[in-house]
Amino acid sequence: MDNPGFCSWREVSCSDGRPHQVLALNLSQSSLTGTVSPSLSGLTNLLHLDLSSNRLTGSIPPNLSNRSSLLSLLLFSNQLSGPIPAQLGSLTNLRVMRIGDNDLAGSISPTFASSLLTGPIPCQLGRLTLLENLILQQNGLEGPIPPDLGNCSSLVVFTAAVNRLNGSIPPELGNLKNLQLMNLANNTLSGEIPRQLGESTQLVYLNFIPRNICSNTATLEHLFLSDNQISGEIPEDLGLCGSLKQLNLANKSINGSKPTQLFKLSYLTDLLLNNNSLVGSISPSIANLSNLQTLALYQNHLRGNLPREIGMLGKLEILYIYDNQLSGEIPLEIGNCSSLQQIDFFGNHFKGQIPVTMAKLRPCLVEQNDLSGEIPPTLGNCHQLTILDLADNSLTEGIPATFGFLEVLEELMLYNNSLEGNLPAKLVNVANLTRVNLSNNKLNGSIAPLCSSHSFLSFDVTNNAFDGPIPRELGLSPSLQRLRLGNNHFTGTIPGTLGGIHQLSLVDLSGNSVTGSVPAELSFCKKLTHIDLNNNFLSGPIPSWLGSLANLGELKLSFNLFSGPLPRELFKCYNLLVVSLDNNILNGTLPLEVGNLASLNVLNLNQNQFYGAVPPTIGNLSKLYELRLSRNRFNGEIPIELGELRNLQSVLDLSYNNLSGEIPPSIGTLSKLEALDLSHNQLVGGIPLQVGSMSSLGKLNVSYNNLGGKLEKEFSRWPVETFMGNVRLCGGPLSHCNEDESSHLLGKINKIPYLPD
Repeated sequence: MDNPGFCSWREVSCSDGRPHQVLALNLSQSSLTGTVSPSLSGLTNLLHLDLSSNRLTGSIPPNLSNRSSLLSLLLFSNQLSGPIPAQLGSLTNLRVMRIGDNDLAGSISPTFASSLLTGPIPCQLGRLTLLENLILQQNGLEGPIPPDLGNCSSLVVFTAAVNRLNGSIPPELGNLKNLQLMNLANNTLSGEIPRQLGESTQLVYLNFIPRNICSNTATLEHLFLSDNQISGEIPEDLGLCGSLKQLNLANKSINGSKPTQLFKLSYLTDLLLNNNSLVGSISPSIANLSNLQTLALYQNHLRGNLPREIGMLGKLEILYIYDNQLSGEIPLEIGNCSSLQQIDFFGNHFKGQIPVTMAKLRPCLVEQNDLSGEIPPTLGNCHQLTILDLADNSLTEGIPATFGFLEVLEELMLYNNSLEGNLPAKLVNVANLTRVNLSNNKLNGSIAPLCSSHSFLSFDVTNNAFDGPIPRELGLSPSLQRLRLGNNHFTGTIPGTLGGIHQLSLVDLSGNSVTGSVPAELSFCKKLTHIDLNNNFLSGPIPSWLGSLANLGELKLSFNLFSGPLPRELFKCYNLLVVSLDNNILNGTLPLEVGNLASLNVLNLNQNQFYGAVPPTIGNLSKLYELRLSRNRFNGEIPIELGELRNLQSVLDLSYNNLSGEIPPSIGTLSKLEALDLSHNQLVGGIPLQVGSMSSLGKLNVSYNNLGGKLEKEFSRWPVETFMGNVRLCGGPLSHCNEDESSHLLGKINKIPYLPD
């Protein structure tokens, strides 16, 4: 080159002699954009090229293969695309090729670096006999692994993890006698693992299982099988891997029982056999794994007892055995695991009492078992406990006062037990709680001791007997998302402080004795999707500010004392799915704007004092599943537009109103409808034949109207009570019609209209 000044650049290394020749070009992390220039092939003596960790796009230039002197080629962590050029197989002096860590189109996590290399691994790479590192991971490469790679006799590291490779693993890879690390995880490889891989005597890290892997090597320390479609039993000869420290066979495809040889691996620190189909029991020989720190056996089909010998694992920190079929009592010896920090026994069949020896635990999860008796107060000595989950058992008595010492506790899950009594006052010291669920117990008294945390994400005490006012302190957790206090005995008003919970999406105060109005402060909770205040003594009008809650999906205010008309703003909540306002003293008309609620599934206005016509716009509610307008003062004719509610299925109930006119035949087109109640109105004329032909209809009531005429045979399947109180009806299950009665429809009969109490 004519201008040797570039040799002083930090990114460039040159030869000492003249003329200066570029030997190495390192532009890693230089924020480069554009494509990889083909002119790089003009650097005739280039030994090292590093363009990694930039934003380069386009394909890899095939003419890079002209630089036969190249020793290392680093192009990883860019935005390159297209196939790996087969011409790179001409770089016969290459020691390192790293074009992995690239972005994958589709489902790969965005945390990976960014590029998209596709197509197969070129078989020509098998010519690179001096290659020591071949790193192709995290791309979109597909097709089989070429057997030719078995010719790369100098290969020490080969990883092609996180691609779309398929087919079987070629036995030729067993020829790689210098191989120390191989990672083929997160592909769709299938078939048997070739026994020839067991002849790779230098292997230290392997991410899948070969047969005979340790027959010729004692150096393997890390063995993994991750997310391939490789199945079968655990090879017994794994017991020969005497240096093994980490064994991860979590795959959902391993079956059979655990070979006893595994318990000879005394150096093991991590044994992960979760998410498989393993059967049998946990052997007492587990005690031989004296260095074990993590034992994950969850989501298998293991049976039998947890052996007492588990207590001999003094270094064990994590014990996950959930979702199995283990039974018997939890052994007292588990308290000897002095390093144990996390356990999860969820979803087994353990019975008896919780051992008092369980201490020094952080998460403690034994939910969904058959444990009984009281919660041992000694759990209060677990001062580092962050998660306590004893849900779905048969625990009795009260919550121990010693729980007040669990000051770092974040999650308290005691739901679905038979706990009773008051909450200990000392729980006020547990001020870091994020999730509480005490639902479905028999607890009573005030919940105030549980409300000192300002970090709640969810709070659930439904189905207990708690009483007193709702603590205003619950409104001091700005990140609280779900607040469930339903089916207790709370009294007083809804605290306005709840309006400060801007993340609140669900509030359930149903089934209590709460009084007063709905506080306007709740209008600041713009993320509310579910409001359930059913079965209280709330009064006043339905708040107009509900119309500002754009995400509102369920509004349940039934069985209260709400009065006045419906606010028109309510019909701007276009995402409403459920509106239940029944059993109040609401009045006024049902506005035409009800037709704007196009997503509505359930509309229940039963037992109020609404009057006027049923608006025809109700026919716009095409997703309506249930419509209840019973026991009001609606008058006028039944709108024919109800026939447009083709998804109406559960019930159409217009009973106990002052509706007049004839039954529109369009109702007979509601092919999914299961229950139709038009009783106790002033309807006249005949019953349309289409109604009798509704095959889905399981309940029909048109009693106590002014209907007349002959019932055709289609109505014979209904009992007499269906038509009672219509003196001019005959035929079907009723009395036989004479000729005069069947020749015409009779006139209207004066009838005292129904007026609700």
